[in-house]
Amino acid sequence: MNTYRIKLLALYLLLIAGGLWHVLHVFQHTMQVLAVPMIVGISLWLAYEYWHLYALPLLIDTQSPRLRQRNFALWCIGVVAAGIGVEALGVRTGLVFGHYEYGSLLAPFIGPVPLAIGFAWLGMMLCSVAIVTRSTPRSLRLNPFAGALMTALFMMIFDVLMEPAAIALGYWHWFGESIPLQNYIAWFGVSFVFAYIGFRLQLFAGKAPLVALHAYFAQALYFALVAIGAS
Repeated sequence: MNTYRIKLLALYLLLIAGGLWHVLHVFQHTMQVLAVPMIVGISLWLAYEYWHLYALPLLIDTQSPRLRQRNFALWCIGVVAAGIGVEALGVRTGLVFGHYEYGSLLAPFIGPVPLAIGFAWLGMMLCSVAIVTRSTPRSLRLNPFAGALMTALFMMIFDVLMEPAAIALGYWHWFGESIPLQNYIAWFGVSFVFAYIGFRLQLFAGKAPLVALHAYFAQALYFALVAIGAS
């Protein structure tokens, strides 16, 4: 079995096992302890996969590998920091996503927002970008607006799948009877801005690592299983 298949096997086993534990209502404390390491770990793993890929010269852009890696690192830091910033604004004012509050499970916090949430933004951005770059023609990947639009759409779809499970896990809760439509609109808008900057910097002109695409579906499966277990 080659290294790539081992990575995919580990990814799916980890997330499916975690989801099934919630369905069976076993190892709940273990899953709570592993929540933050999993969020941060998967995001850093995907970032490394992109970083390693960017060490290779691409034929479809004019950037040197070193410049591409530097720009990618700055983009990643920016997404984590801006993700925490926009979430902090949202929690304090309710003007971005609606009125919600984070639970203590995802500590440590930076102000009212768990540090892990910044990495969650990064990880899901990398997953959504992977779907776009691996399923669309090169002309779309070279169009920042179109690439960002598609990426934001996949981000919003993932949020629709994630919200019920995240609430059941105690990651956050809404002050209202239902999740506001505002949340999904804002999620789309923020994701569009992050993705547009990345496409504009030609970070996603080539195809993303395939493991990032699988990470999207593996995490979606995990949250689906959690939602089933909570129902």
